[in-house]
Amino acid sequence: MNLKDDKSLQYELNEALRRLGLRDWTVVWDPGGSKEERGTAYPDTKLIVVYDREREAALETLVHEFLEVRLKAVIRPQLATINALLKALEKIYYAEKEETIDDLTPLLLRVLKEDFTKKEGEIEAV
Repeated sequence: MNLKDDKSLQYELNEALRRLGLRDWTVVWDPGGSKEERGTAYPDTKLIVVYDREREAALETLVHEFLEVRLKAVIRPQLATINALLKALEKIYYAEKEETIDDLTPLLLRVLKEDFTKKEGEIEAV
């Protein structure tokens, strides 16, 4: 592709993004900019970078990143709720574990003391 095609695809990607409803977002087309990813969305800066070299692949990646942005917005509150529940459960499990340890400690200490007392008796008998 030449420079004119580059600008044309960049424009087309941005227009597609606007038609999809992300009007305050920007697409940057960076063909070959990443070997590991086809595209990346940066919600903090409202930027999507597309690395595909071909037009159809770039459009597909744009749609993928768009859906990811939209779904993350839907999922984010659910993840926050799940994380809060996990934190609360972690506190409960920690308290239960500590209570179990507190209950078992005197029993194990008594067994150890009995064992030491028994061994001291055996040593004195010799």
